[in-house]
Amino acid sequence: MANGELSTWNPWCTSSQLKIVLLGGRNSGKSSLGNLILGKEEFVTKERTTCSRRLGVVAGRWLTVVDTPGWWCDFSAQDTSELVKREIVSSVSLCSPRPHVFLITIKATSAFSEKRRRAVEEHVALLGERVWSHCVLVFISADGSKHKETGELIRAGGEALCWLIEKCSQRCHTVILSDDAGGTKLLEEIQKLVVENGNRVFKMQGNISQAAAEERRRVEERARQRFMRMKKHRSLMRERLRAITNIQIVLVGAKGSGKTSTLNTILSIESRQPMRRTAQCLVGSGVVFGRQLTVVDTPGWWMNYFCDESPVFDRREIAFSSSLCPPGPHVFLLVIRVDRAFTDTYRRAVQEHLQLISEHIWNRVIVLFSFGDWLGGTATEQCIESEGEALRWILERCGNRYHVLNNTTNGDGFQVRELIGKIEEMLAGSEGGHHYEIERKLMEQMEEKIRREKERAKERLMKKEKQRQMARSQLEKFNPLPELRLVLVGGRKTGKSSCGNTILRRESFCTETQTTCCSEKQANISGKTVTVLDTPGCFPVTSDLLVPSCALLLVVNVSSSFKDTHREAIEKQLEAGGGQMWSRAMILFSYGDWLGDTSIEHRIESEGRPLQRLVEKCGNRYHVLDNKHWGNGAQVYELVELIEEMLVGERLAFLHRGDHMWTSVSTLHAVKLCKRDLDEPNSCRHQLPHHLTESANSTAQISLSCSDNGAQIVALPAERSGRWTGPSILDKHSFMSCLASMLSGKQGLRWTLNVPAWLPDDDLHLRLNGESQVHLFSSRRPKKLLVLPQTELRMLADENVICVNSLCHPALREKTLRRLGEAGGLQALIDQWDHSSLEELEAFIDFYFEMVWEQTMGSFQPAEPDCPTAEQDAVVEEARPEEVLSSIDRKLSKLELLEEIRRDMAELRTSLDQSWKAIQELREKK
Repeated sequence: MANGELSTWNPWCTSSQLKIVLLGGRNSGKSSLGNLILGKEEFVTKERTTCSRRLGVVAGRWLTVVDTPGWWCDFSAQDTSELVKREIVSSVSLCSPRPHVFLITIKATSAFSEKRRRAVEEHVALLGERVWSHCVLVFISADGSKHKETGELIRAGGEALCWLIEKCSQRCHTVILSDDAGGTKLLEEIQKLVVENGNRVFKMQGNISQAAAEERRRVEERARQRFMRMKKHRSLMRERLRAITNIQIVLVGAKGSGKTSTLNTILSIESRQPMRRTAQCLVGSGVVFGRQLTVVDTPGWWMNYFCDESPVFDRREIAFSSSLCPPGPHVFLLVIRVDRAFTDTYRRAVQEHLQLISEHIWNRVIVLFSFGDWLGGTATEQCIESEGEALRWILERCGNRYHVLNNTTNGDGFQVRELIGKIEEMLAGSEGGHHYEIERKLMEQMEEKIRREKERAKERLMKKEKQRQMARSQLEKFNPLPELRLVLVGGRKTGKSSCGNTILRRESFCTETQTTCCSEKQANISGKTVTVLDTPGCFPVTSDLLVPSCALLLVVNVSSSFKDTHREAIEKQLEAGGGQMWSRAMILFSYGDWLGDTSIEHRIESEGRPLQRLVEKCGNRYHVLDNKHWGNGAQVYELVELIEEMLVGERLAFLHRGDHMWTSVSTLHAVKLCKRDLDEPNSCRHQLPHHLTESANSTAQISLSCSDNGAQIVALPAERSGRWTGPSILDKHSFMSCLASMLSGKQGLRWTLNVPAWLPDDDLHLRLNGESQVHLFSSRRPKKLLVLPQTELRMLADENVICVNSLCHPALREKTLRRLGEAGGLQALIDQWDHSSLEELEAFIDFYFEMVWEQTMGSFQPAEPDCPTAEQDAVVEEARPEEVLSSIDRKLSKLELLEEIRRDMAELRTSLDQSWKAIQELREKK
């Protein structure tokens, strides 16, 4: 028979034999399913590294069921131990001649993510592509009370689960382990598949099975030889052995390797506290089997991170660890998980991080395999030889010294006693004394550096708190913002999507695949509508994203080093938006759980100038998010508070602009035209005096007139060039655009704004000087306006004309600004931008940020006042005391800010003077 073909099913087998292989992730319920099928407890429900086969008779039919080792549900096949992958392939040979069906088990109560889908695909694919035609997907529920129908599970599973079901040709079944009849129903489904496959068994493609069998034989031979070498070496060391009463141990290894659990096991510490990352070196001690043991736990590194990718703080803690057990440690235990693949990338990461302590450390290292319970009855040497060259290289550098520790149970302490014996054997064969020699001078320099960093971290925190106090005092003048828009910016794999989910407190953004396009989600937080925009890595941020009440969150991975290349990449992302971007930017540190019990300020100071420069460019604004532990949402509430404090400067600038825009309009005049002029606007130019067609460069003025025929007429300033281009007819929206531009204080006509949110839209009216309402637009009046340049129009004045001087009344000004704040400010203006062109929107954005830039650069000096008119004097006299106090308070706030800047500049100047003197002294010495 050719390779890849399927053997013909023997009719006798159909009635009396059925061979089943169980596949699935760890803790997915494979062994329990096997017991349900066989109707008795045949499989032990615990971890295993080898296949287990059981036979039984059910309803007069012989069943062969093979349980395979499980893989980590969210890990790819690359991260799975070679021992497990070989056993999955070998499972086929345990069903002679071949299996009829493969049952892929999935826990029904667990979410089925894209990561899990890929894990299933890669591990099942070890058997070849044709295996899918023999697969049935089985959802396992342990408790019937939480049982869901298959259709409901499929709908909740999403695209990832639908893909897997399609791959299995829609064959899926739900089993409740507490239901004894569940096994019978599943066997009926299996029989249907056998019939569909024409009573044929699965035959593996090519020589995969044969290659796996040959590799198993080679591994067993190499494992036997390694065991003999280790045993011979230990017997030689025992001849020179002498007991040591005081042993000092340093634990090193990758994050999640089990260092802290190892410390607890060695010292017999029962810890019921939830495990958290060791961020700083931790020292434990105790008397164990008559020896005084001191054990130092160190921060771990990401398994696939090389040394220069780890944070500076973590690197220094590893290097500093040996000084915590003076005069020096006896042994370094390199902790490696025995249940994970060990690739060459991991090998290089181990090598580089150990060299932080010393290049000559290897003669003091013992490899400690953690998670030893996973091995079961498999010899450690078989696991080592199965894994490949990378792990063997590490063991050769350590002189073939290794030990396995089961941290789930210590029993009578035999495994710890055995470890102490191996340490004493190593010391018996060591040269140059028992202790590892540490460089005292280097350690002293490191201690001094840490002390200075702590001082700077304290200063940075105090500066941040002072900034927040000032911002909070300013926030008291405003109502809370009803809306916030947060734009997540940063490089790839920084945790932007995870931060978005933490902020919104739900899985809104996919974290399992790379973000390739902008995605926007919304939620209500503390009574605010918060919109989060997730962007692709290195996405250029342009000014069109910066709507009012918008903040840029520059996401930085705190678990990774931060270099100049990272800073330059972030700065490049913000280049397109101009300098005003930084006034709305804040650093958001992701992977907050990495910090442990250390402060973010200490991390900033230890990381160096690249990160410090970025934080300072953001005005010392930063926050940390722990995306693993959402808690009660306190970290998100604090983030929202920080953002409101950051945006208070912009709101103050808007108020400042509002104070000036009411005083920038001089004496007002009006134009009154007849109905014929409105009907024939082009004829107006011929009726106007000749001097109206000349240059007009006076300040912006506006007037409204209600003529007998009900038309509204407005006089507006000329173009920036000052040239009169003739009258034009405007509709309601265009008029309000002109009006908003006028009141912004700009001296040219800028067609940039929509109808302001602080003016009613349907029946537009104003109450002026306490008089009756004046309706600007209504259904009874034409909704057109004639636009003329501001010129000498006194001759056309009319007693019924409404002028802008009236709009400057304090009561109206206060009400208008309040309405503007309640409506959402400039955000409301943009939201209504549905009728205008893109060019007008871009012009508005340019205008708005030009305004912010001018105010930021200090353009707060008041212009020389014009001679006030009698009418303006009257307005000033009518000003209320509380308005005067509010104005004084705003000025004082600005003075406080300027005083803070002045002090910072003085400190900077002093520092520069000292640096210059030092340079001069060096030059003189040379």
